[in-house]
Amino acid sequence: MTTNENKKKIILAVDDDADLLELNVIALSAKGFEVLEAGNGKEAMEWLDRKGDEIELILLDIVMPIMDGFEVLEKIQKSEKYRKIPVIVASNLESDADRQAAFALGAKDFFEKVKMNPSSVAEKIKEIIEKK
Repeated sequence: MTTNENKKKIILAVDDDADLLELNVIALSAKGFEVLEAGNGKEAMEWLDRKGDEIELILLDIVMPIMDGFEVLEKIQKSEKYRKIPVIVASNLESDADRQAAFALGAKDFFEKVKMNPSSVAEKIKEIIEKK
């Protein structure tokens, strides 16, 4: 019989860059997380509809096809069910306006992809989840 303590924490990683998504999956899996993968915002919302009550955190890209990260953040903020899930934004957008928009929509942290190391992002995710 497993308890919640033994159950792997689930992270939803959302990025249209398949290589970066895979690097994040590897880094998060190495930290003991189960990772759900989405290539755009629409897929992310589908995962939330299926497993939203089990997802501990979302790692979210902003610039994606079909539905971008800002749209996902808006939908999460409007949802009583999902707004408690912490979101970390990882994006190539580096303007203060984009950063402020992400935080205004509920993001807990914001990383520029060019400066991020998947292993350090995984460590930050672990810290945020342990503080929940």
